Amino acid sequence: MKLLEFVKENSPFYRKLWGDSPLDINALPIIDQEAFWDANTWENNKLLTAKLSGGVIFKSGGTTGRPKFSAFTKLEWEEFTKVFGESMGEVLRPGERVGNLFYSGELYASFLFIEKSLEQCPVDVVTFPIAGSTDLGEVINLVRTYGINVLAGVPTTFSRLAKLLVDQNETLPLKKLLYGGETLFDDQRPLLNQAFNSPEIASVGYASVDAGHLGGSAPSLGARAHYVLPQTIMQIVDDNDSLIEEPNKVGRLIMTNLARELMPIIRYPVGDLAKWIEPGKSFEILGRAQEGARIGPVTVNRDDVAGVFTALKSNQAFQIVVKREFNMDLLIIRYTDEIDQNLALKTLLEQRKMLKDCIEKHLICLPRFEKVAELERNPRTGKLKFVIDYRF
Repeated sequence: MKLLEFVKENSPFYRKLWGDSPLDINALPIIDQEAFWDANTWENNKLLTAKLSGGVIFKSGGTTGRPKFSAFTKLEWEEFTKVFGESMGEVLRPGERVGNLFYSGELYASFLFIEKSLEQCPVDVVTFPIAGSTDLGEVINLVRTYGINVLAGVPTTFSRLAKLLVDQNETLPLKKLLYGGETLFDDQRPLLNQAFNSPEIASVGYASVDAGHLGGSAPSLGARAHYVLPQTIMQIVDDNDSLIEEPNKVGRLIMTNLARELMPIIRYPVGDLAKWIEPGKSFEILGRAQEGARIGPVTVNRDDVAGVFTALKSNQAFQIVVKREFNMDLLIIRYTDEIDQNLALKTLLEQRKMLKDCIEKHLICLPRFEKVAELERNPRTGKLKFVIDYRF
């Protein structure tokens, strides 16, 4: 494969990682995310295959002191949105009026990504670039004024909008809600159905700013079902990193993006668990894997939490637990040695300002630090479970 040869020749990170391994996509090592992001620094970058001379940069999580970014050339950005935009033809119909409620600003990709993907969708629709930061009252006004019948955004935005409508004894009839960026849970549906007159609810598609286009929405196969998109190699692996090639067996989702050369994504763990519906063609997403957790619209990774314990000068193991409480996501960080919980929470919110913003907007619960006698481990392997997700 020419891409693998190019990457090995031009990316110091991959050249070191692969060593003398044969350039066979099934034989190459799966990326360690921490090492990947350690290599992808703004200065002295060891991941990129060339110097940045054109294109676009987006934020991909991280803390204030250690930001993460994702780089695309102009052609890669065009291809990313083209492939995803074509997949949106599965959930859109001619003449629909689509309000884009994804978030923009501060280098976030989602709003621009969805807007450009909608432009490249083969189905002729009218788009309304509203943005998630718009006052909810103004969103309602725009929907009514322009007859918008489809909203695309994160589930927490839909829930906030729905609560406002219900509290005011109003409804806003819609044809569809297309969600992305976080999971839409069953406990959110009754409120959405009440406020929006039981619209069709479906995934807008599956993508991330770090990996790229991950899957096209496949609502006919299930609420969390997606089909494999062009220019990708999707793999599911078990706890031993062996390929899973049969349906209904859960493992980690691994992605290779054949459309990206500048910032190569080869055997990259996207951070989600999945199982094949039809092997190699369609899959179902089943929550977060051990690389991190999604709390509402916020991704919390290992280094985000480790930074808190480092700041507190506490060298200990920890565990992320995610639950639903009051119809919102709740982040719990478990640990075993004494720390100042109030200071830990203050440090976390200072380092991940998006968490603080989402708490203030009532999108997620206030995180908790919880001291336990022992952290939970895999009973078979004895390995520490970094993420325990009780939402699925």
